[in-house]
Amino acid sequence: MSNNLPVILEKPEQGHFPAVVETEVAYLTQARNLIKDGYPAHALLDIWNAAVHNLRRRIEAYGVELFLSSIKDEAGRKKYDSDGETLNERWSGVDEYILIVGATRLGIINKKAGKALEMINWMRNHASPAHVSDSRVELEDVFGLALILQKNLFETEMPDPGHSPSGLFDPIKNHHLDEERLEILRDQIRAFRQADIRITFGFMLDLICKGEEPSFSNAKELFKDVWDKANEDLRKSAGQRYYSLTVEPESDDSEDNGARIRLLETLLDCDGIKYIPDAARAILYPHGVKPLARAKDTQYGWAAEEKAAKSLAQFGPHVPSIAFEDVYQEILAVWCGNYWGRSSAHVYLKPFIDSLNSTQLMKLARLFQSNDRVRDELFQIKPKKRAIEFLEELKNRLTIQANKDEIDTIIDEVQKL
Repeated sequence: MSNNLPVILEKPEQGHFPAVVETEVAYLTQARNLIKDGYPAHALLDIWNAAVHNLRRRIEAYGVELFLSSIKDEAGRKKYDSDGETLNERWSGVDEYILIVGATRLGIINKKAGKALEMINWMRNHASPAHVSDSRVELEDVFGLALILQKNLFETEMPDPGHSPSGLFDPIKNHHLDEERLEILRDQIRAFRQADIRITFGFMLDLICKGEEPSFSNAKELFKDVWDKANEDLRKSAGQRYYSLTVEPESDDSEDNGARIRLLETLLDCDGIKYIPDAARAILYPHGVKPLARAKDTQYGWAAEEKAAKSLAQFGPHVPSIAFEDVYQEILAVWCGNYWGRSSAHVYLKPFIDSLNSTQLMKLARLFQSNDRVRDELFQIKPKKRAIEFLEELKNRLTIQANKDEIDTIIDEVQKL
């Protein structure tokens, strides 16, 4: 029978597997002996022990902090004890399933190895000698799984921290970085695979939310580079995190409880406000437009209007429908001005108009009929003229004749004010 054994069981100690250490060789040798004695189910448990031991070492080589960041939202035990003297002590508080999920997510092992380990984990919990089951572990099962792990786990080299995101994070967390060193790290980020970007994105987001120095300042400087390489799902995850911090302030575990503001500032730097869910943006935009409203109501407030418009423009034209009227009534009030004229605030507010589709343009035009804030000063010559010019420009952007006719009706109403 020995001639039919996978090499990982027949000769685990003979240099074919440089990533395998003595403890794992002992497990695999014991598995071989159990197979020879006719106990394949017991042998599978030792193959499992060898694989888990190997996987734990790979994660430590790649970066434990990256692993913990990748599995922070998973249910189950995930407490790594960095003070443990042995590998088993350090990992005793982490479920094996989470170990597999995190390692696969990080790309430390490929999906075939991950699925093989999940299968063994299922078998040891449902079909091992410790459980009564109709699905017994057969010799062919053990051979098949051993061959998959041989090729996709034990034969693969150990991770090189210098070529993983973990090499990036020690300087970020522990040193105040000057521009030269930041540029070196930016070059590393630009060379990352998408899997590395996913982990780097989450890890830096954690550092920003925690707000501890020097890691916060360094992460904020580098986050734009990670953001530029991130996919849409990652960007949405940052917006979702802001939403969670908004609706569940108790989820902020930073010392100063300032995670939400730090994350908002970071999203502003990345033009990422549009990735925040509508419910949170529906709070954000009405709050952001209040300075514009106050400036409009202030005598000699044109300078204040310009300042408030610049501030609102930082958020970008991503106003959710529920806050549309609250925001755009103030934009139109400033746009049309007053008896004396208008400020240059409209220049900074123009993207809020340019970004609208035809349905939204009609919704905007109807504010000249229904909204008192918009109509308040239109009885005066200059604001009325601005309003009519504005409506004519909207009409030129429309295609459907019925919409154009409705704009003409609105213009007639404004002219009669």
